[in-house]
Amino acid sequence: MSTTPSLPALADFSVQCGTAFAIAGLNGVALDLFEALPLDSRAPDERRFSLMFQGPAQPALEQAIHTLEHPVLGTLAIFLVPVGRDARGMQYQAIFN
Repeated sequence: MSTTPSLPALADFSVQCGTAFAIAGLNGVALDLFEALPLDSRAPDERRFSLMFQGPAQPALEQAIHTLEHPVLGTLAIFLVPVGRDARGMQYQAIFN
């Protein structure tokens, strides 16, 4: 009998805001999680949420599934979308629904 890994929930990420997620295959490059919010604040659902990450200006990641490694959450394949650039670098969003 195989065990299905549990899907991440909003609470799993909320407590990790301010921590770094290393990008697998890009030695030393990491994204900092700075926001974890429900998609609908009127009816919060632990499985429907948005994450915002801050990364360096270079290398800029393409919209794609990226493997992120975190010391608490482990290895995660997350679809990231670049949403903007600011003075600190690039911002990326991941939506779980």
